[in-house]
Amino acid sequence: MMHTVLLKSASTVIPNSQLLINIVRQRVRQLIRGHRPLIEAPPGMGFCDIALSEVIARKLTYEVAPGVKPDGSFAPIVTFPSVPSKKKAA
Repeated sequence: MMHTVLLKSASTVIPNSQLLINIVRQRVRQLIRGHRPLIEAPPGMGFCDIALSEVIARKLTYEVAPGVKPDGSFAPIVTFPSVPSKKKAA
């Protein structure tokens, strides 16, 4: 079960909710597979709470993919000028 207090605190560290969800999702997968927590977690703490606590403690980082602006929008796609195709006459 995820605590809303942790979610609110984590959203101040990573304000983009879609990015926060993806970071927590990936980290929960790692924890389920047996990776150790990056923080000291009390016994019985859920994986999602551990992931959110790691975000709050700034133990998890991320890199923005090329073409993504800081506000989460995408840079315009640059199209190449059209080149007439040179087909051989049969």
